[in-house]
Amino acid sequence: MDELILEGLEVGCRVGCTEAERALPQSLRVDVRLGCASLQRAGQSDDLSLAVDYRIATRMAMAVADGEYLLLERVAEIMAAVALSDPLVQSVDLTLRKRPPVQSLAWAGVRILRHRSTGSTAVAAAGEGA
Repeated sequence: MDELILEGLEVGCRVGCTEAERALPQSLRVDVRLGCASLQRAGQSDDLSLAVDYRIATRMAMAVADGEYLLLERVAEIMAAVALSDPLVQSVDLTLRKRPPVQSLAWAGVRILRHRSTGSTAVAAAGEGA
């Protein structure tokens, strides 16, 4: 399986367990690996219609930008669902981080892996939840 890698996407979103955390949008950092059956035809033909358009990152960000969420896990699920709506994307490996309200932590986040073909899911923590 080939991958399209999108790193360092900054997403403004209201997320957190407390009202204070959700009072203003926070800057979330998102790293995404989109698994595709093959990028070979796109690479050989230089045909954008055979590739996953990078603007998928904008669609993923816009899907959560106006919402308010308690958990980073929910934000990650919504963004992963947008990515899987592209017919060329077979899997999504998404890491989402934010600056937590806990002073001793630099980042808190989640990492999820979702597959289209089997509907299977796996969740791995990358820090704490929201």
